[in-house]
Amino acid sequence: MTRLAGQALLAGALLAGALLAGPAEAASTPDLAYGAYQAGHYRRAQAEALKRIEADSSDAAAMTLVGELYRQGLGVAPDQKVATEWYERAEARGDINAAFALATQLLDEKSGKRDPARAGKLLEKAAAAGHPAANYNLALALLAANREAEDKRAVACLEIAAKSQIGDAMHALGVLAKQGRGMPESEEVAARWMKQAAAAGNVPGEVEYAIMLFNGTGVEKDEAAAASLFRRAAWEGNPIAQNRLAKLYQFGLGIAPDTIEAAAWHLAARSQGLKDPALDDMFERLKPEQQARAARMAAGRISTAVLTAP
Repeated sequence: MTRLAGQALLAGALLAGALLAGPAEAASTPDLAYGAYQAGHYRRAQAEALKRIEADSSDAAAMTLVGELYRQGLGVAPDQKVATEWYERAEARGDINAAFALATQLLDEKSGKRDPARAGKLLEKAAAAGHPAANYNLALALLAANREAEDKRAVACLEIAAKSQIGDAMHALGVLAKQGRGMPESEEVAARWMKQAAAAGNVPGEVEYAIMLFNGTGVEKDEAAAASLFRRAAWEGNPIAQNRLAKLYQFGLGIAPDTIEAAAWHLAARSQGLKDPALDDMFERLKPEQQARAARMAAGRISTAVLTAP
């Protein structure tokens, strides 16, 4: 639960948000290209971006937008090589979002130009300029080195990312505070970061903070608040939250006891590979009609989890 090994690089989701926010200097003028992108009119977005580039060959933001459309295959067939070429043109003209995007492309075989060394330099460049996602990704690379000096630097990078409401960065800071890695060990600091991660909608953060609330670790014990967070993460498809919520329903901890709810959440978690013999025993003791009802409830929750999974 508190390891960073499962942390993934941030690319696509943040490129669609932070990267495509549009040039600040155009704030007073309607930006037709970015407006079309945000409205989901991708072909129009491409046409408007290309029109801008034709009028101004130094419009790096428009080039970055075209690259993003090709990277995601929005309004055009996905083409990582073409996306990379557009990112390169934009980066050469000083667009820091393009520098980050190009770094992620150069780590991908599909770009046709895989170059980890250059990707690292671009990531450093974008992070130094304050790009939130670049700082998060650089932090992961620094942590992989497993050296004290790099750990401290990683914490600084994660704090920059966290200020931009990147939930993964907040969760990572909570994990590091628990481990005493790159910063003094502190359950209280860990709880504060996990609380922020949960508020930002980070599911691992929701689960971690719920556990801390339930146990009173680094924060005042609050079983009802823990149950609420477990329920939220469970509906988001997290199997650990589903399992913990099943136990809370079974024993009436922080929530009114309900054996059928307990069984339904257990079945949902079990469908994702999380086994629990004690809950299996509870389910087997139910009457056939109760088992059938729980199974029907679980089926809807399993479907919801699949639909909401990233």
